[in-house]
Amino acid sequence: MANNVKNKLRTCIFYVCNLLLLFHCISCVQGNLQNRVETVLEQAGKNKCELEKVLSHYQGEKEKLAAARFLIANMLPHHSFIGKELDSLKRLKKESILKGRISDEVVKQWKSFDYRNLHKIKDVEVIKAEMLIDNIDLAFDVWEKRSWSKYYSFEDFCEYILPYRVGNEPLENWRRVYYERYAPVLDSLYRGNDVVKAAQVLSMYLKKEGFANYTDFNLPHLGALFLLENRVGYCRENCDIVTYVMRALGIPVAMDFYEVSPSYNSRHFWSALLDTTGLAIPFNYTEQVPSRHPEGLRKMGKVYRSCYGIQLEKYVGLYADRQVPHFFDILY
Repeated sequence: MANNVKNKLRTCIFYVCNLLLLFHCISCVQGNLQNRVETVLEQAGKNKCELEKVLSHYQGEKEKLAAARFLIANMLPHHSFIGKELDSLKRLKKESILKGRISDEVVKQWKSFDYRNLHKIKDVEVIKAEMLIDNIDLAFDVWEKRSWSKYYSFEDFCEYILPYRVGNEPLENWRRVYYERYAPVLDSLYRGNDVVKAAQVLSMYLKKEGFANYTDFNLPHLGALFLLENRVGYCRENCDIVTYVMRALGIPVAMDFYEVSPSYNSRHFWSALLDTTGLAIPFNYTEQVPSRHPEGLRKMGKVYRSCYGIQLEKYVGLYADRQVPHFFDILY
């Protein structure tokens, strides 16, 4: 009996210690998040009041407040570019849909153009409370409607449904526009509970809409509203389209890529659907629809994932080391 009591006592102590450790970890994560929110508010300058409006708006709504804090805490690296050069090049890309591939002569004229030399606009300094609130409310609305959402964590929702942008595209209030255009499409084609089948029918529909695959200029992400009406670009752009459509409809997707192909001397992007089984299903709607048993996939090398959330350093000082290639700092 004495041994049994000792064993039970050890078991209780073990579970209590683990619970205390868990609570400590949660406290550290929450504390770290709050510190990052405060840092962003300090960096926002005159725009601080807009971010504070969002936080005040969701007082009393625990999950939406947590979502707002996630977006704000991870906002510092996010930005877009502006310049008349971008306007000209996007106009050329739009014309190429009707006229065909842009001539080599015109492409050559822009060979030395580097959009990274243009004026950078930081989200933290310009984003408006109205846009963030609208984005958060719409993301929650659609997420609560989907039967498959119960299989995902809140962290999955924050990373794969909630973000208001996909890369360094212009800041735009895109979520409602995409929902209104594609929700009727999904409802007419599929009303079941399988997230993969929902993604399949949407992918086939997007393929019918067409896509002009031109890799003529080095540009930042073209933007949700531009791509809604102008299906042009390369693999990155059709991944952007999928991300806008799927996330607007409550389907969790990410964009994966490798910088150098193991088969070709080039980079390649594709979409990744997060299945309810926990697996990420790779697909590119112009080539194949998502499937739990995919075939004919390209050979993979070192794969990266584009995330809204800041990724913690695996090695201290990595991001500050100027000898480390910029690619490993900001992956877009």
